Amino acid sequence: MSERRNILITGGTSGLGLELVRHFLYKGFFVVTTGRRGIDVSGYENMFRLFRADFCDLGQTADIFRKICRDHTFDYIIYNAGILSPPEFIKTDNGFELTYQVNFLAHLLANEIIIRHHDPVMPLRIAAVTSMAYRVAEPDFIPVSSSSEYKAWRAYSDSKLYLALMCRHYSSKFADSKMQFFSYDPGIFGSQLYRTQSGIFRIIYQTGVKILRNPAKPAAVLSDLLTGSEIINGAVYDVRKRIRKLPEPDNSDSNTFWECAMSEIVKFLK
Repeated sequence: MSERRNILITGGTSGLGLELVRHFLYKGFFVVTTGRRGIDVSGYENMFRLFRADFCDLGQTADIFRKICRDHTFDYIIYNAGILSPPEFIKTDNGFELTYQVNFLAHLLANEIIIRHHDPVMPLRIAAVTSMAYRVAEPDFIPVSSSSEYKAWRAYSDSKLYLALMCRHYSSKFADSKMQFFSYDPGIFGSQLYRTQSGIFRIIYQTGVKILRNPAKPAAVLSDLLTGSEIINGAVYDVRKRIRKLPEPDNSDSNTFWECAMSEIVKFLK
């Protein structure tokens, strides 16, 4: 009998995350997920664990991931949790723009906690779910801090670019380890999220419902990439397994950004 494989999926209680949870349970994985509500995993109760987490609260997020890492070890991780940017600027209790915190900063925090708990001699492959929106991002690498600066589409596209750049950054930082990082653009798939949106978000996701009825295909492709024999460390893959171009900031911008991002989470790592 083969050794059990363990996977952590953030945001696994709806949408693509839920499809990924079901997919990996069916494939025989022990699945740990985070989310804000329960889900039905009838028949797989002994292979599944849910940790309720709210990425709007970085302190609670850090506590949850420390507990996850104390209780479990992983072969694979998927950073999937995320939101569409709200129409209006929202600042979290931690002091950050909501999309920046939920889509990027909370995952940066989780990633640091996971790496610090991981046995460096053991392989670990980490994938982050980005979006086609990252391709049109034009970030200045300074998080939005006021309503006068806020544009929903830019906040979303920037957050998804930051997530992809996070994988590139860590793939370089741990190039000599057994850890690998890549990001994945699942394209547009059927989602009812558009019902709560307006403008360009509504058009994109309403179109997605007609083009791709459910997230089963992008989930299966991500599974193949994650558990396959070879990937290009730090790359961005699309739903056809092609490597996509990732905009590269100049070194001064990149170094300053990562220094600032780490300073924003350091107090939650203690």
